[in-house]
Amino acid sequence: AIGRAGGYVNEKRLSRGLRERPLRVAVLGYPNVGKSALINRILGRKRAKSANTPGITRALQWIRVRGDLDGTDVNGRSRKSKTKAHGKSKMTTRAGDFELLDSPGIIPANMENQEDAILL
Repeated sequence: AIGRAGGYVNEKRLSRGLRERPLRVAVLGYPNVGKSALINRILGRKRAKSANTPGITRALQWIRVRGDLDGTDVNGRSRKSKTKAHGKSKMTTRAGDFELLDSPGIIPANMENQEDAILL
């Protein structure tokens, strides 16, 4: 679904003669609302550090996600390439891959309702 929604980005890049790249998606929100936990839930494993205490995510972190999340392409074939680097198979970038940006909490500069601001 994410690949279809942002597919025009790579189409535009190709029309300019640029190579395709994974779609980038930012996960933004207030502090301590579960942004990292959401990323871990999407991936089905713990890739972003998260805990039930504020201040765990301290810097921006890009997390690459395979479009199908199981390491196969749309035809069910393994995506590991034939070439090996340092004895390990390399995963290739394919259509449908995307990157998630895990970010620390963001507090809006101007809160109109001061009761809401106190709760933060």
